[in-house]
Amino acid sequence: MTLTEWTDLAKRAVRNRDYSWSVVSSYMALLLNIVVQILLVPLYLDHLGKAQFGILIVVLASINYLGFGVIWASSGVQRILGEMHVHKEIDNFQRTWGLCKAIYVLYAIAVSALALGVVWIWGGRFVDNDPQLLSDLTVMLFFGAAYMVFFYDLNVDRLVMNATGNQAHGNVFAIISQLGFALFVVPSLYAGWGLPGVMAANFFGVFVAWCGSGLWLRFRKMHAQRPNGSDKETLKRLIGPMGMGYMAYGVLLLTLLQADAVLLGVLGGATMVADFVLIWKVAEVGMQALWRLPESMVPYLIHMDAQNDKERLKSIYQSARKAMIFAAAVAGVVYALAGQFIVEIWVGEENAPDEPWGYVLAGGALFWMVSARLPAVYAYSLVRLKPLVKVVGLEVGLRLLVFVILFPIAGLLAPLLSVNVVHLMGVAYLYQRLYRSCNLD
Repeated sequence: MTLTEWTDLAKRAVRNRDYSWSVVSSYMALLLNIVVQILLVPLYLDHLGKAQFGILIVVLASINYLGFGVIWASSGVQRILGEMHVHKEIDNFQRTWGLCKAIYVLYAIAVSALALGVVWIWGGRFVDNDPQLLSDLTVMLFFGAAYMVFFYDLNVDRLVMNATGNQAHGNVFAIISQLGFALFVVPSLYAGWGLPGVMAANFFGVFVAWCGSGLWLRFRKMHAQRPNGSDKETLKRLIGPMGMGYMAYGVLLLTLLQADAVLLGVLGGATMVADFVLIWKVAEVGMQALWRLPESMVPYLIHMDAQNDKERLKSIYQSARKAMIFAAAVAGVVYALAGQFIVEIWVGEENAPDEPWGYVLAGGALFWMVSARLPAVYAYSLVRLKPLVKVVGLEVGLRLLVFVILFPIAGLLAPLLSVNVVHLMGVAYLYQRLYRSCNLD
């Protein structure tokens, strides 16, 4: 990528102040998350032990994965709210907001009840019938249930902020949530509250942010309205082909991001999960950092598409694609060469897994997953869901297959091997072809 192209890309970002602030605030939220998580992992290992740390990772991954049931609503609502904001349909906007809140909160309550029931019946097997650990896990999930309800409701408010060009404010409330969590979790660990204390800290952080977002929206005189019979068309869009396409994509993406830890927990136990997380965590944080660049563009891409501004969409993609691939290559090579050294500094040589090839494979996985993100974001934003779901579905299926085949041989390296093998088999090329489905040429 030439200096002129880098300069052009930077000028585009600066000219769009909303996007610039959304990127800056997004990286502030991510940086805070990185600092908190990097500082916390050694504390988790010291105060919980590696086995309970593994349980915590599996529970958090499961909570994240349970969000698959409302992805169709969040993605569809973000698209619909963006269109309504562009066309100034205020009443429809407010009722759609209310509809989304109802869907989210009811889903969170239902899923929380189901999760508690599962742990009540089968939780003893997961914790080797340890009564104290089972009790801690149950209390932890009660806090997790409360966390899910308020977290989902907060996310609806953040969707509204995104759709109205206030993405940076939504990121601020994510920062507040992280700060609240950090202020609570450290003393809870030192007080010996264990797993329940960690989840209580998650709840405290999201509750504080939820209160703040509600006050901010009221100050801006923005409020949700109760949906009525006139919202049938909106509901049809949400549960029709568009909504189901978003749901399929969301479930598949969550599977890509969360299934590795869950499957390793089932096949190899909590300690193996902990070692995998220690190898992959820093690379994953790098991946999330680079993903923020295209993901922050989603509301603006939706607005451009609603206005049929194809030239702008095409121009932005051509500049951003080269930047993303270059950044992915640099990040991947750095982690492949220095990953073990970084993790040893982070958690100490005694806790860092001695798996040199694991860090090389993690660097490769980082490159493939970052370079695929921009075309996926374009297909997502422009509602080209059928080709997007096909590619992501193929990746999920192949990765799970390769994972299962390689696990008896490679153990905790199987998830990272599967990413590299599958992308080299042609999935990386299919991601780059997604741009053609957007019909911008």
